[in-house]
Amino acid sequence: MAITLKVRILGADGNPVSRDRLERLYAADLHFEPFWRESSVDSEGTVTIATTGAPAALHAQVPVPFFGDVWVTADNEGEGYGQVSSVIDFVSEAAKSRLADVRRLSEGQPSFSAECRGHIAAAEEHLALAAKTADSQKKAYRNLLALSHALWAGELAVVERARRAIGRRRRRGFLFGCNAFGYKPNDPYPEYFSGLLNFATLPFYLANLEREEGKPDYRRIDEILEWCEQAGITPKGHPLWWGHEAGIPKWLEGADWETAQKHCRRVVSRSVSRYRGRIKVWDVINEAHDWANGLNLTHQQEVEITKICAHTARENDPKAILVVNNCCPFGEYAADGSVYKGPRHRPTFTPLSYMQAVMEAGVDFDAVGVQIYFPWRDLFAVNKLLDEYARFGKPVHITELGVSSGPWGQQSAQQSWFAWHGPWSERVQADWAEWFYTIAFSRPEIRAITWWDFSDPAFIQNGGMLWEDHTPKEMYHRLKALLSGWGYEGSRSQPRVRRRPQQADMRKAA
Repeated sequence: MAITLKVRILGADGNPVSRDRLERLYAADLHFEPFWRESSVDSEGTVTIATTGAPAALHAQVPVPFFGDVWVTADNEGEGYGQVSSVIDFVSEAAKSRLADVRRLSEGQPSFSAECRGHIAAAEEHLALAAKTADSQKKAYRNLLALSHALWAGELAVVERARRAIGRRRRRGFLFGCNAFGYKPNDPYPEYFSGLLNFATLPFYLANLEREEGKPDYRRIDEILEWCEQAGITPKGHPLWWGHEAGIPKWLEGADWETAQKHCRRVVSRSVSRYRGRIKVWDVINEAHDWANGLNLTHQQEVEITKICAHTARENDPKAILVVNNCCPFGEYAADGSVYKGPRHRPTFTPLSYMQAVMEAGVDFDAVGVQIYFPWRDLFAVNKLLDEYARFGKPVHITELGVSSGPWGQQSAQQSWFAWHGPWSERVQADWAEWFYTIAFSRPEIRAITWWDFSDPAFIQNGGMLWEDHTPKEMYHRLKALLSGWGYEGSRSQPRVRRRPQQADMRKAA
């Protein structure tokens, strides 16, 4: 039975946050699956939002002092919200929920650092002080400070746990990569690339590969692939099929279902057979969870075309590693069906619901691909989400990844909202990358991490590891030191690994 919740989100001045933020609040289940948003905002800034009646989590973007402007979650300390008679103070509840997360994470773990424990104590203290405060503005600010400390505590806890896990084992065959779209011979780019990375993504976007039907041009792919082979870099083809308008050539626009299937089989078969034995990893399909549904397929057809891609690739190279790639991993867009072509009718596939349908359909693939751009979340939440992708029982590849090194320049107002530990800069980008790579490398199901752009200009503004003149950023040097400590030295040498037979299963290649 559907129920409604009343929610208040107060800023540091004690007043409700902006109306557009209130209107974007959404409810979800406890596994990040959004409910269809049905909400209203009254004149006092109170949000009334409907849920399905199942235990609900609430998600909203909040400017958090001394942490960033991020999406956070209130989930009643992990229990979810049912019928609640009073108005939910979102910020206070989000702080309590994250503290409960940290307590669960700490069970059976060695003590966290003094810094982490200090943030936990500070969060608890500010919550207690807020509860005793009659002044509405002071109460709101205390709750925000509590949330800030709780978010810091959560990130520190998950990073410290990851570092301990890495220290207990060694991994063989891990893939660290970027796309190699900017490769040029006789340029600093390939030297810096091979000095850090052992994995490169090559461009198979059909809109560029086959501008004229039946006349593919593989020359650029061949050039990059030859360099990868000479440098000892593992290549990956991306993507064999992509329904986004940026991936659909003019001759395929508006194709019916029968035509789409025919061309899908043809182009997948042609590329995989051409590079059989040379390219052994493929993103067989990209963003097919409604986000890139440029051919207006039904959900059943989206799953079926995923099966066609995987089956055709498997027929042409039985030994290839096949990745089903997904973007927008938290699926916020499904709260109102806003995909790249604009709002759609309900229901809308999220990456998680699409992957569940793919699994139930028996699609033959090897790894779940997850893109993480500007996740707009703290890293504890990102790690928690990765648990959901791990439940499919497949290896996970972080296929596309990026945050900016700043400055923003000309960006939309919505993009400029998000900040993590301060405005984006070389230092903040390097900090984020170090923490994310540490978390991801510690997770046994994750077998590959691909930062998307190696050099600026990048898909994410200033998101490359190198500036446009190919000068390395702080992130490049930070990752080089980090990976070296784990036994990885780019493509020029094999990982230095001490074999531990009792943990051999943790070191299987992707």
